Amino acid sequence: ICSYILQSLEGKYHVCYYFCNSAEAGNICGQVLRTVALQLLRRNVDLASLVTNQYVYPGSSCSLAQLRNLLPQMLEVTKSTRIVIDGLDECSEESQMIVLKDFLRLLRKEVNCKIIIASRREVKIAERLSGRPQIKLDDREEVDSDIRQYIKYQVGLIRTSDSDLRQKIETILVEKSNGN
Repeated sequence: ICSYILQSLEGKYHVCYYFCNSAEAGNICGQVLRTVALQLLRRNVDLASLVTNQYVYPGSSCSLAQLRNLLPQMLEVTKSTRIVIDGLDECSEESQMIVLKDFLRLLRKEVNCKIIIASRREVKIAERLSGRPQIKLDDREEVDSDIRQYIKYQVGLIRTSDSDLRQKIETILVEKSNGN
């Protein structure tokens, strides 16, 4: 889903993205903010003078507080930005809330930016984003079909001469993906 979103936005907007995964630990919010800031900097080299003058020359460290100040400044200069955060549900609940708090705070500032969060429906994420526009893909045949195709492709990569075993694995995984 996220790759489709990124492809449809690319060219029209400055698109920054971060893909969370369950193996990450530590300060997820800092990782997301650093990644987005770096992607903005790569797309707009004029931001280098902002970063240099405001943070490097004064000797500021790259702390979370500095990133929270820097990102809105960068977004003011970079018009029509979209930030995609995928897999937030894979992070700890505490990390989810910190990331959402920071990015929702960012939206209250006068920046031309939209944030897209792709996630499974988690109670805390849903509560925090209630009242905001949402697209729900639950119980959609298109999503189920995409999952089945993905499973079929991945199972096809399994090296075995036993086609019955491959079919059994595929059947089990498809059933699991349907909630069975």
